[in-house]
Amino acid sequence: MTLTDLHEPLQPLGNAAPIDLQVEKAERQVRLAQQVAAVRRRSRMIAFLRKALPGSIILLGLLNVGWIAAQTIINSMNVYSAATSEVRMTNPRYYGQGSSGDHFTISGLEAIRKSQNATTIQLKAPYMEFKNGDNERPTRISAANGVYDQTNNTFTLNGHVVMEAGGSDFVVKTEQAIVNLENSTVYGDKHVEGTGSVGHIEGESFIISNDGRVVDFKGKGETKVWAQIQ
Repeated sequence: MTLTDLHEPLQPLGNAAPIDLQVEKAERQVRLAQQVAAVRRRSRMIAFLRKALPGSIILLGLLNVGWIAAQTIINSMNVYSAATSEVRMTNPRYYGQGSSGDHFTISGLEAIRKSQNATTIQLKAPYMEFKNGDNERPTRISAANGVYDQTNNTFTLNGHVVMEAGGSDFVVKTEQAIVNLENSTVYGDKHVEGTGSVGHIEGESFIISNDGRVVDFKGKGETKVWAQIQ
């Protein structure tokens, strides 16, 4: 190359693509619009969650309260049936009257009838009261279990039987007692203990009659003791 070659005009290397400002501007606007839309969607989602979450908590609370109320209504009906023919009743209460006019009430935590046609009803934690119009204090009996026999009109109490004779201040304790609902007589042939103002008495059988006014104790074998409290 000679010095004269340096003064020759430069030849273009190639045609560069012209920059389209309108296209670039449109692309920026599209990207900006997409970003704005994403931000708006996120904002709407956050706003929805702020309202939905407390609402869901309130709804769950209402459902819980509603379920409790429904259970209360169902339980208040007291009667429910098992898959078999067995019928159960919670908080049962029975009323009746003997031939002498004595009124009695039998209640408990639960009653179980083995079938619709069964003539006996089992009670858990039974409690019984009976009295006539002449006696202000009723005779009260409680136990662990009981069986109400509709055919024989008797009520048998078993386990931790406690009796308060209405006609006296005597409290009798034994393991089994049978109540004749027809004449309001209570009797048993298990070991029995009685405590009252007259003192403490033990026996092997007993009879409470005359609306709790008369309490008879008897022994067995060599301890043939007989006592009557009126």
